Amino acid sequence: MSERLSAYRAKRDFDRTPEPDGAGGSVKAAEHLRFVVHKHDARRLHYDLRLELGGVFHSWAVTRGPSLDPAEKRLAVEVEEHPLEYGDFEGTIPKGEYGGGTVMIWDRGYWAPEGNTNPVKALKNGELKFVLAGSKLAGSWVLVRLKPREGEKRTNWLLIKHRDRWATPGRDTILDKARSVASGRAMSTIAKGEGRAPAPFMIEGMPFGAAAKWHSGSSVSLSGPSRSVVLPRLTNPDRVLWPEAGLTKHDLAEYLCEVAPWMVDHFVGRPCSFVRAPDGIDKETFFQRHPMRGQPASVSSVTIDDEREPYMSLDEAQAIVDVAQISVVEFHLWNCAPSDPDVPGRLVFDLDPAPDIEFGGVIDAARHLRDRLQDLGLVAFCMTTGGKGLHVVAPLEPDKEMNWEQAKLFAQTVSAQMSEDNPNRFVINMSKRVRKGRIFLDYLRNDFAATAVAPLSPRARPEAFVAMPLTWGQVRKGLDPSRFTLETAAKLLEKSKAWHDYAKSTRSLKPAIARLLDVGR
Repeated sequence: MSERLSAYRAKRDFDRTPEPDGAGGSVKAAEHLRFVVHKHDARRLHYDLRLELGGVFHSWAVTRGPSLDPAEKRLAVEVEEHPLEYGDFEGTIPKGEYGGGTVMIWDRGYWAPEGNTNPVKALKNGELKFVLAGSKLAGSWVLVRLKPREGEKRTNWLLIKHRDRWATPGRDTILDKARSVASGRAMSTIAKGEGRAPAPFMIEGMPFGAAAKWHSGSSVSLSGPSRSVVLPRLTNPDRVLWPEAGLTKHDLAEYLCEVAPWMVDHFVGRPCSFVRAPDGIDKETFFQRHPMRGQPASVSSVTIDDEREPYMSLDEAQAIVDVAQISVVEFHLWNCAPSDPDVPGRLVFDLDPAPDIEFGGVIDAARHLRDRLQDLGLVAFCMTTGGKGLHVVAPLEPDKEMNWEQAKLFAQTVSAQMSEDNPNRFVINMSKRVRKGRIFLDYLRNDFAATAVAPLSPRARPEAFVAMPLTWGQVRKGLDPSRFTLETAAKLLEKSKAWHDYAKSTRSLKPAIARLLDVGR
């Protein structure tokens, strides 16, 4: 093995580069061969395809990246074999070193040669047909070696997508999916050494420390949920779930692969309920609170004291993706502290306008509520709901001395004060008779077992809207919630810093209650 990696090691100074040297990593055993695609912003931006075979990664630099259009034949330059530990590498290679630049784990998953092909012989013969099962790339592919030109030192291949249900003839937007499947980060965040450590795929044990050292100058958390995702095997992947938008179960799974690494921090330790649409949202849908037969094994069961039936929890990114198989089109989370349902973990205010209220009024209400919460010492965040309103969310520092009765009373009092100060604009009465021309300040989600739609959850609406986290800079005149759909949200999230400091913004409810009482005197 050492000889096979001699070219790899000869090109690198491991005292300077954070890349693994392949000398002692504890690589996980796997039932299937693995593949990784690195997005590599070196002298020229390119994508590195790596196929596990014979204890190493056979590697090709795909100059323009993979394409799902079978008519596109992408040049793939064969490069030196890499150690398997490289599959978990995400970070920045210093300038001046071989391959200097930022490296992202753009995709990963499993691969297999087609039929009974011997892949070693196929590569030797210059044509390897294979199948990928990753988060972004799937289906049948082929690598074809080109005849070398006179004097040419490189070994060039073509990477071509075969025609199958994963191919997109005549169009190709796969490279628009630009976040890491291992950390959920954009290239710019990786380059700064910021954000989350990549979740492990190749390395045994607790790799977060090793993963973190691969971030140049990074100080990331060495614990947290797994963010690793692969596209699950779906039955009826072409079943249309959103008929008006023409979106299928496969589209849902692809979207969740893109956003689950971001979503999972809000899911860990919190019971989650589903809206399911087995035959599409235009047919019968149902709300599921408790585990049911046939659900993915990655869905956890959570036993709550004094509750007869267990609840469900999605504690890793893959679990969020897996429930696409059972046509989960909405996620609704408890608002408790992680793993402690009796302790409030966040406050959620649902701003629900009457039909005759323009959306600009909802925007003004959200900013007004933010200022009130800020005056009380809380930090507020905002998101669209996938409907006509907005949610204002305030993360709380877990405190076992605080209970849901106190949290609900606090939220009710804040809402009541807003309504009293502006009776022509706001109301806290649920009755539709008194809501005409006003915004209903719904504080009722702040209670034990009450739920609110999860950030980035799809909605069972004809247009396939999603609940989109926003920066406060976006919450202004001209905000159009209809921009955020299953087709657009992941790409828009790439450019957004929405909620990036959410975890650092928890505040104690106790002093906020004290300030509220002072204000009321």
